[in-house]
Amino acid sequence: MSITAFACDVCSCGSANNSVFTNAIHGNFIGMSYNHMFFQYKEGVFDDSPVADDRINTVTVTGQYQINDRILINAILPYRFNYRYTSEEDVSVSGLGDVSIYGLISVLNKASKHVLKLGLGLKLPTGKFDLQSSQDNKTSSTQLGTGSLDVALPVQYAFGFGDFSFNLSAVYFVKNTNSESFKYGNQTQLNTSIAYAIPINKGFIMSPYVGVNYDQFKASERFEIIDHRTSGYMTNTNFGIQMETERVIMGLNSQLSLDQNLIEHEVLFKYGLGVFGYWRF
Repeated sequence: MSITAFACDVCSCGSANNSVFTNAIHGNFIGMSYNHMFFQYKEGVFDDSPVADDRINTVTVTGQYQINDRILINAILPYRFNYRYTSEEDVSVSGLGDVSIYGLISVLNKASKHVLKLGLGLKLPTGKFDLQSSQDNKTSSTQLGTGSLDVALPVQYAFGFGDFSFNLSAVYFVKNTNSESFKYGNQTQLNTSIAYAIPINKGFIMSPYVGVNYDQFKASERFEIIDHRTSGYMTNTNFGIQMETERVIMGLNSQLSLDQNLIEHEVLFKYGLGVFGYWRF
């Protein structure tokens, strides 16, 4: 089961991130995904203030190498192209995001019906960070990276029962201070899903799935001055379908908000869409 998940990657206000920390594909593969997140916020403090749109897009190339039955390594290369539409001007930014590298180790034996993996990862400061944008930014639509070397602590759990499968993943992101003395808040990401496998014909399986994603992020700070407004959370329902053959995995999903508090409710997440495909070798 592979799940496309979204998280606050480069700011504490609910941006988009494709994270394969949540996939449980065994073996070697290379793949690509596209994610779109749509946010809205008021440009002013009045009821009739204009509403601005932020459209955050990420194309991600992912590769995984299985060293042995217990240990795997994974690399994530995102390219972001984002757009902001306001009453005064339109702004766009594009470029390489923060590349991530991580490893996972299975801590249960092969005879177990359960899968449990623990990991450690690094998010490299390859995406451009702009200090001015971080100070007047509502979402991360005008940022490409954190500008810091960040640490990720992922956990994956999966359990199959008949044609059903249950997946749970958790990642804790430790954000560090960048060269501009700016520090994004640490982030907790939780993802759960239940899938049902439907055999179509020999070697081809279709699996609809539904789940819940939760992101909680602490406030950003600079020179130890904390901006408490930037702390928040998002709880979204995640549903879609995955199709799988011996070599190819592909699918699509969507997200809708269940509950959220972004910039003290000034920012609203409207919806998210994603497509993904992996080739196993």
